[in-house]
Amino acid sequence: MGLSIAWNQIDIIMFDMDGTLLDLAFDNFFWREVVVHAWAAAQDVSHEHALNHLGPIFKGFEGSLNWYSLPFWSERLNLDLQALKTQHRERISIRTGVQGLLETLRLQGKMLWLVTNAHPQALEIKLAQTGIAGYFQHIFSSHDHGYAKEQAQFWQSLQQDVYFDPARCMLIDDSESVLHAAHTFGLHVLGIEQPDSTLPARQNLHFPAIRTWSELTHGLDQET
Repeated sequence: MGLSIAWNQIDIIMFDMDGTLLDLAFDNFFWREVVVHAWAAAQDVSHEHALNHLGPIFKGFEGSLNWYSLPFWSERLNLDLQALKTQHRERISIRTGVQGLLETLRLQGKMLWLVTNAHPQALEIKLAQTGIAGYFQHIFSSHDHGYAKEQAQFWQSLQQDVYFDPARCMLIDDSESVLHAAHTFGLHVLGIEQPDSTLPARQNLHFPAIRTWSELTHGLDQET
C-alpha cells in the first residue's frame, strides 16, 4: 500500500510525541507496571488487586485532559508520579529514524510543531531525556489550552494561539480519536501502525498509517 502525500500542499507538520516520536513502550510500562506497583505497595495490597482496582478508574478518564495529567493522578493516587517518571526516565526512547526524519523535513523547508497531550511535567522530563526540542518551531501541551487533542475545542484554541491554515497542515499521531478530531477540523492526518515496539502492529485502522518513517520520506523525496 503506497503512501501518497501532496507535499507541495503541506507547510506545517504537527507531531504527537508519545507513540509517534517516542516509543509508547515506556508509557505502557510506567502506567501498567510502575504506577500499579507503587500504589500496591502504598496500599499494602497485591499487584493483581491494584491492577483490578486501578484499571476501571484509569479507563473512566481515558481521552480527557485529566487522563494525561501527572498532578491529577498524583493527587488521586497519593503518589509522586513526577518523581517516579524521573526515576525511570532512562527507559524513555526515541522511535527509530526520528532524528533523521525531522532533519530531512526541516531541510525541505517544512515547519515542525510538537503538539502533545503530555502534561508539562512529563513533557519536560521527556524533552530533557531525548533532546528533540530543538527540531520544533513550536511546542504545545494540550494542558495549556484546557482541552485534550481529542476535543474540537483544543484545535480552535490552538489556532487562536498561533494561526495556521488546517488545509496546509498535517498531523501525525498514534491516536485515532485525536486524528478524527484533527481531520474534522480540516487537517491532513496520518497514523502510526506500531506505537509500542513491544506490541504487534495494529490492524484495520481507520486513517492511513505508517510503520516506518521511510514510508514518509520516500514520498517527500519524490515530491521534491
